[in-house]
Amino acid sequence: MSGDNVDERNGYQVPPRPPLPGPATNSAAPVRKIGMPPGIEPALDTVPSSDHGIPIPVARPEFGVAPTSFTPVPGAAVGAPASAHAPVTAPTPVATTLRNPRLELPDGSVLPLDQGLIVGRDPQHQDGYGVTERARLHDVERSVSKTHAILGIAEGRIWVLDLNSTNGTVLIADDGSETLCTPEVATPLPANTAVRFGEYRVQVTVD
Repeated sequence: MSGDNVDERNGYQVPPRPPLPGPATNSAAPVRKIGMPPGIEPALDTVPSSDHGIPIPVARPEFGVAPTSFTPVPGAAVGAPASAHAPVTAPTPVATTLRNPRLELPDGSVLPLDQGLIVGRDPQHQDGYGVTERARLHDVERSVSKTHAILGIAEGRIWVLDLNSTNGTVLIADDGSETLCTPEVATPLPANTAVRFGEYRVQVTVD
């Protein structure tokens, strides 16, 4: 180099430095973007989780209107649907009192029926029937519903009302014939008759 001349090096003149390229002005140039994985919203900063399934609505049974009590309506026909006020009654005269009405279970247990009973594997209180006593039936076959039926007393007769049970309530006559009770209809029971809740058979007895 000669002296302090920055434009010369080793006796040769250094050409001027070319200008640096300016900012791009071509707006039509493609813009490269990194694609998002399927199912991801670009505006979201979280990944949707598939751990929780979509809730499936469960169909629930719709029960009929419950009678307010076990007080029969005079003159109503046996087997007619239960009204919003009272169940049905038998057209024939019946005794006005029952002596020691009770439910005899297969294991020998005896349950009084004076105040009525709500029976089932784990019976729950039922509004509108005038019966509060509950009796748990130990059914190893699990044919008895959780809250299966109600037994009540009115006008000297015992009534049974199936609460839309899964396996039904059946009356068993002395000759072995069976009658299926209509759900939500109060059905009168003859004295000293058998009843089957599902496959669980009991005996209704009076003195």
